[in-house]
Parts: sequence; structure tokens; C-alpha cells
Amino acid sequence: MFIIETVFGLICFFIVNILYDTYVTKRKSSIMQLSMISVVQTVIAISIYTIV
Repeated sequence: MFIIETVFGLICFFIVNILYDTYVTKRKSSIMQLSMISVVQTVIAISIYTIV
């Protein structure tokens, strides 16, 4: 279950980062940069989830 939640969170953060990058900031960041940002956000979210 933990792995499914992690993958789901990673996908959600990745989609949000793509939408934010495309429509709000109007930049064209590489997929690799957006992936790394999504991984960091997922790690932070999972850390907070396990602490609480």
C-alpha cells in the first residue's frame, strides 16, 4: 500500500508541476527538472505522512 501511495503522489506532483510550469509561469523546463522536483516533493510529503 505504501508503494502505491508513493507512486500515486509522484504522478500527481508531476502533473501539477507540468501544469504550473506550462500555464502559470509560461516556462519550458525540461522533463528531467520537473521529475526531480516531483521526487523531492513526494519525499517531503511521505516524510510528513509517516511522522504524523
